[in-house]
Amino acid sequence: MKTHAFQSSPSPRLKGILFGLLLVIAGVLFLSFNFGWINPVWRPIIFSWPMIFIVIGIASFSRHNILVTLLWLILGLFFLVPRIAVSFPESFSGINGDFAYTYWPLLLILLGLCLILKIFIGKSPRSVSYRHDHSDSIEGVNGRIEKKVVFGGSESIFLDPVFRGGVISATFGGVVLDLRRTTLPEGETYLDIDATFGGVELYIPGDWVVETKFQTVLGGVEDKRFILQPPDYTRKLILRGDLTFGGCEIH
Repeated sequence: MKTHAFQSSPSPRLKGILFGLLLVIAGVLFLSFNFGWINPVWRPIIFSWPMIFIVIGIASFSRHNILVTLLWLILGLFFLVPRIAVSFPESFSGINGDFAYTYWPLLLILLGLCLILKIFIGKSPRSVSYRHDHSDSIEGVNGRIEKKVVFGGSESIFLDPVFRGGVISATFGGVVLDLRRTTLPEGETYLDIDATFGGVELYIPGDWVVETKFQTVLGGVEDKRFILQPPDYTRKLILRGDLTFGGCEIH
């Protein structure tokens, strides 16, 4: 029988509140346009597909992943510029319908700069890996692990007797971490995970209680463990962080 010692975080509730607020704001805006409280010239700007990027950027805001938020906001503003120019031609006389076609390479430059900044201002620059590391056995520092992978991959088995958390970052790469040969201390243990266009696979004992507190943008987390023994609720592993076009799998 497949069951999970897996506790969901309050994030779904917060997402529900956020979605409700978006509906309220949309309703107020529609009503304001219908009654003429807002100049109709703003309607094709506010209710347009580029605004979706703006909303995603605001919804994904996190002090741990500000660059991703800025990327979404700038992407939305980039495609909003032609619409703003149509509504306010006197202020944007030099912008025409070919704006996006002409200047789209700027988005590539922006993406590259964001990736470079993400690498250099990361939490643990000394552990960056740009290639694939074959499976190895590792011992952490004071029971902690710090792993950062960029355009590469890493497979590790944690051998310290007690796992006390750490930091994992995967950008355009993947990290596989096996925790089945270690144990958790009593109480809560935190593992921070940041996956941007990458993935993290965790192999965890079946009796561990796992709680997730992720902020996701087109990403997700899944617990695929087969639980055969009763979970130990005196110890808990809390996975938290940001999953942007990335995912975390628990085996």
